[in-house]
Amino acid sequence: MPEYKKFERSGGAAPRRQSLLDEIKELDARLLSLVSRRNYLMGKAASKRKQKGLPLGDPDMERRIFETWTTEAGHKKFDVKTARRVFEQLNNLAYAGVAKPETRRLSTYVMSPPQKPVDVTFDGPGSLFQSKLWIALCAAAGAEAKMGPLCVNDEITELIKSLNQAGAHLSWDGEAVESREGEGIEYEEKLVFAGDNAMTMYLAIAFGLKTVGKFKIAGGPLLKQYDSRPLAEVLSPLGARLNTLDLHSHGLPARLECGGRMASSIEISDGIPAEFIAALTLAAWTYPQGLTIKFTEGWHGTDLLNEVVAVLKKCGVKAKLSETECSVPATKDITVPEQPSVALEPELCAALLSIPAFSNGQVTINGSWPKSAVAEDALQTLKNGGVNIEISKGSITATKGEAAAETSFDFGNAHDLFPVGLALAINSRSECKVSNIADKVMFEQGIEMLERLGIKYERGEEELTVLPGRLKWDEAWSAPTPFFGIALGLMAWMRPGISM
Repeated sequence: MPEYKKFERSGGAAPRRQSLLDEIKELDARLLSLVSRRNYLMGKAASKRKQKGLPLGDPDMERRIFETWTTEAGHKKFDVKTARRVFEQLNNLAYAGVAKPETRRLSTYVMSPPQKPVDVTFDGPGSLFQSKLWIALCAAAGAEAKMGPLCVNDEITELIKSLNQAGAHLSWDGEAVESREGEGIEYEEKLVFAGDNAMTMYLAIAFGLKTVGKFKIAGGPLLKQYDSRPLAEVLSPLGARLNTLDLHSHGLPARLECGGRMASSIEISDGIPAEFIAALTLAAWTYPQGLTIKFTEGWHGTDLLNEVVAVLKKCGVKAKLSETECSVPATKDITVPEQPSVALEPELCAALLSIPAFSNGQVTINGSWPKSAVAEDALQTLKNGGVNIEISKGSITATKGEAAAETSFDFGNAHDLFPVGLALAINSRSECKVSNIADKVMFEQGIEMLERLGIKYERGEEELTVLPGRLKWDEAWSAPTPFFGIALGLMAWMRPGISM
């Protein structure tokens, strides 16, 4: 394998186009979300007819709906007979749930919170990203340390198991994770399981690069569908190659082959996953010459690198970050704190801090509020929704304030707060614009939530205008994400009896 002294390019690279597979998967996700909404609306009409002793299907309504299909089929050059078959199958799918309701009933939670001001104080969950950084660093350094309270979910436990397969001594108990002293981690000739989270795979690759040899990485269903091809742009100059073992897939299982001839400097394009670069930065102190990573000014992953550099500095690693590059020197002199400090998880904590906007009172979360673009955008979302925020050294407190005269939301980097933003928009009881919704699947899920709540809206390409109205609720809904569940819980103060 040739020796790479450096890896530099002139000029910026064009953003990587979405692969055909990823585009189809995204379309299918949106399609399923739309079908789910259609089933709900058609099923609602069928239920009313069933209560009156009428057939589930309304021929006149179906005829008028199919007129749209006929028109659109002509515009899209879609065979009308085929369109008719698809139309009938969709109708049957909607009517099936009404004709034969599912006999196995899932647990339903009816939310009717007390109509009085809240006054709660609790220890907030630690940042999921920072938690992963500290856990991996403790494992690599073989350090004695204890971290908590953390949000110990499947992603954290899968990471711990993966690192233990490489020789770490990690364990968890409740909200705490403990690392026992050891010789660090070694991947050569091993098989590690990365679960279903890409960051676990990235960390295995990053810390596995330091040793000449090879090892295998397996994963769950999501990582089996992962497209690893963009990683080759970075792995090649680092003397490594990721070979997928399934000829029909670009995901896991895969074998990482490391040649040991690593470039000391690489330049990345916008198509490389930011979390992968963050993992490389975290592991760079273990590389023979360290690593300098160059990128264009304004690169979207700078915020993550800022968190990585802060963690490395707390361990005595002299990492540096500028607007166009990040450098980490090689070192064996690393000292991990016995109790690493993990900042709060900004989006989850922001969702909980929004409670006073609906209930009055105050919510105080103990912990250190992070300094990041996501955290800033999360606070701005709260302020736009009429929440006053007070940040102190060891806590953050929210109380009800006055919403802006013209309420609008642009979530920026805090995109997971979209459902909570919708709840705040509804709570404003005024016309409210919600913009910059890049996640198309989440956008459709938000539309479905508004329709279930009986809220009128106007939609654009990546924006919504939520109109004031009275909330209603007919039946339980399986919230598609935890943040949709929180949003429904918040609106239960406005309309008791909302169920999930």
